Amino acid sequence: MEKALLLTLVVRAGRNAGLKAPMDICRILEQTGEVENAVFYTERGQDFPVYLEMLDLVRKTVREGRRIILQYPLQPAEYHEKQKEFMSLLKELDPDRTMILMHDINHIRYPEVELYGREMDMLGRFRYFIVHNGKMEDYLRQFIPDSECVRLELFDYLCRPVCKTAKQVYQPGADPRIVFAGSLTREKAPFLFELEKEKMCFELAAYGNRAGRVANGRIKFGGSVDAEALPGYLTGDLGLIWDGTIDAPSDRLAQRRYNRYNTPHKISCYLAAGLPVIAWREAAIAEVIEKYRIGYLMENLYELNRLNLSQYEEYRKNAAKLSGQVTTGYFTGKMWEKVRQWCEPK
Repeated sequence: MEKALLLTLVVRAGRNAGLKAPMDICRILEQTGEVENAVFYTERGQDFPVYLEMLDLVRKTVREGRRIILQYPLQPAEYHEKQKEFMSLLKELDPDRTMILMHDINHIRYPEVELYGREMDMLGRFRYFIVHNGKMEDYLRQFIPDSECVRLELFDYLCRPVCKTAKQVYQPGADPRIVFAGSLTREKAPFLFELEKEKMCFELAAYGNRAGRVANGRIKFGGSVDAEALPGYLTGDLGLIWDGTIDAPSDRLAQRRYNRYNTPHKISCYLAAGLPVIAWREAAIAEVIEKYRIGYLMENLYELNRLNLSQYEEYRKNAAKLSGQVTTGYFTGKMWEKVRQWCEPK
């Protein structure tokens, strides 16, 4: 089989966790010997030269009749402002020989950005997609009914195995230790600023770029850690997958709606650390959590005060099993076995 070209554009940034998922996919697929990587890095002020370089490569690859896997969306430094320029590359691709590897659907995440209102029209030329899960596949088919999809299920998180001394048996009276890794801004994680110390029967450690001081003695700042090393720094019992406000049913933020369709990369980070997880009951990732029995589902964060921790040890053991898979590329490898059938000559 002729090597497929994996086309990736990322922002060159220090501890930007956004690089981790696409770059891990590059590393795993390159090891198959059936994929050639073409990774482009943008920096502020260098976007247009990178665009021209990508344009030349795309046109050359299309002329050669090679298959292309595009990691989407493309991620220039000035994200929304530059997307129009880079998304024009989609017009250059051969729809019959291109697979779109979906990391995000921007018009759900950023409904206020006019460009993304045309996102599905731009993607509508294509037929083959790699999606997070069944919910994302169903959503995509509303706009592209004839699409053929392969589900990733979980992103892998390549890192060295993490040895944790996790809580083996829950001790009555002990407060669970929750960890949260991600954006710590009021816009993305307002719950951090809404939680009241007096109502919390749990501790929370937040890891990420500190965007504001949280005046709550039960919430500690764990530091800003490089994504490659982060699983080894997470100290706690459970990893929290949560965006928006404390109470999900009353939350009207766009990110809350987006959670109905995406598989957050942070669950892979928590699993790499061997941690069971907590998520919104109606999030797409809830299906994975229930399937593998790796954590708790809830509607309001104060439900953390009433966790049935008698199940914790089972969840911890199941998370440890998945840790061995996500840190070694299992899910990307399983996805590739399905995708390579599409790459075989017809």
